[in-house]
Amino acid sequence: MTMYKFLLAASLAVTGSLSQAATFVMEKHGTGHAIDGNGGAQTGQQLYLWETNLTNLNQHWVQLDRGNGYYAYKKENTNLCWDAGSGASRQQAVTLQECDESNYDQHFAKVKVYPSSEIYRFAKRGAQEFSLDGGGDAANRQDIYLWSSNSDNINQQWQLFRVDDSNDPDEDSNDNTLAIATAFDDDSSHNNYPAANAIDGSTSWESRWAASGSPVNLTVELEEVSRVTELGIAWGRGDSRVYTFEVYARPGTSGSWTKVYDDISSGSKADIEVFDITDIDAKQLRIKTFENTSGSSWTNLTEVEVYGGGESNGDPGNDEIPANITDGSIFDLEGANPHPLVNSSTLVFVPLEAQYISPNGNGWRQEYKVKQSLRVAMTDVYEVFEADVKVEMSDAGKTIIAQHHAGGLGTIMKLYVSDSSESGFDDSVAGNGIFDVYVRLRNTDGEEEKYALGTIRSGDSFDFKMVNDYGYVTVYGMGRAFGIPVEDDADSYFKFGNYLQSQNTYTRKNCGEPGNSESFAQCFTDLGITESTVTMTNVSYTRIAD
Repeated sequence: MTMYKFLLAASLAVTGSLSQAATFVMEKHGTGHAIDGNGGAQTGQQLYLWETNLTNLNQHWVQLDRGNGYYAYKKENTNLCWDAGSGASRQQAVTLQECDESNYDQHFAKVKVYPSSEIYRFAKRGAQEFSLDGGGDAANRQDIYLWSSNSDNINQQWQLFRVDDSNDPDEDSNDNTLAIATAFDDDSSHNNYPAANAIDGSTSWESRWAASGSPVNLTVELEEVSRVTELGIAWGRGDSRVYTFEVYARPGTSGSWTKVYDDISSGSKADIEVFDITDIDAKQLRIKTFENTSGSSWTNLTEVEVYGGGESNGDPGNDEIPANITDGSIFDLEGANPHPLVNSSTLVFVPLEAQYISPNGNGWRQEYKVKQSLRVAMTDVYEVFEADVKVEMSDAGKTIIAQHHAGGLGTIMKLYVSDSSESGFDDSVAGNGIFDVYVRLRNTDGEEEKYALGTIRSGDSFDFKMVNDYGYVTVYGMGRAFGIPVEDDADSYFKFGNYLQSQNTYTRKNCGEPGNSESFAQCFTDLGITESTVTMTNVSYTRIAD
């Protein structure tokens, strides 16, 4: 941390927590140079790098919520916003233009690069295969432009330092506070420190919620379904310990949860600390806490506040399933009984009922797969698949949600949900009801690389997006992303659904005989796998083949 950053962090620790008008300095990670808009308000000025200075207003960018997970960034004290121009191409300049809420060239998705960090990639709306890039190394006046999206590219990794102060007398930090009706936990709290203490308006230690175990859950319920954009948490003794936690939300008082945040607390604040969660329409929010750096098994939390604006945007998950998935023009369906299209906006995949098998397969499946006649090399097709995915699965279950398959038996990309002992993920414990969500990609050397996206429990939901940009595959989900150039195959094809693996996830050894349905039935019985349902909403698929 530079001296500028140290001084500002110390100032914020004294003056209080952060306000809702989020303003950031954005430093190219590890370089000491930040995004700078030059002096004054110059329309057409190209963004460039300059030595990081948290007190330099030319480096202050006000975050404007444009909805659906997109943001605009306005230079402080001006009406000029980042603008990436029409279309998208490599080295396309990013300039300052008059802010226009309806101009998608000024909208960017924040893609978290590393968990437990404030390091993001900024992808252009409508062209998410291109992101803000600061070029190699760093120097004053080095131009910022668009380049092919790659979260592993250090030139696209931006560390955010929040520089606004909620105790500014000209700011009303409660303008966006949503009314909380009640709070409750999972019966893990101390009798003297119940869940109600977390919403009593006091951040005193004596008025805390205290719960023992890992994880423990605190749920707050809003008075009405509202658009939620941020969550405020006052951690018990949060200025001396760091908490690991996740946040989930749902639009009602029952049904599946969607993960909207996954990080750690700062360890420097005892008052309200504000977290910028994925925008969502919600009635309930659940804070799931794990370990903390004090070594204690107790979670202590003194207050929770929920922030947002306006009414709910309506029920999520009501976009109709596009015809190009179900009409047979692109996809064949493996396992049509029962049919996965349960209504116009929902696909439900149930392999324990469909029991579809393939000659070399390792389990029951129900999937859509690209037709034989349309299979081409990965480098000859541009594809985007998106869906909100809900998984209901028995403990120790394992399934493949989506994959790119090679012409033979090989695979190029696989998205797993697995309660397995396989190492290298966020949980990696078999049979505990915590499912790792992760991706495997086969690189151009033919070696598989794996990357954790997060964890869920049965009944939870997560967002998923896959982009194949002519052989460069990127997978997005749960606030994380991973992408590399992949091994090519002349007859590659994409498929998605629920491919339930016949595998003992404790030993990670396959069970049964390939293509033998009776052996799979016995295996699933022996393994205790009685539930495997994958529900997809907000599904879309785009394909452009050369």
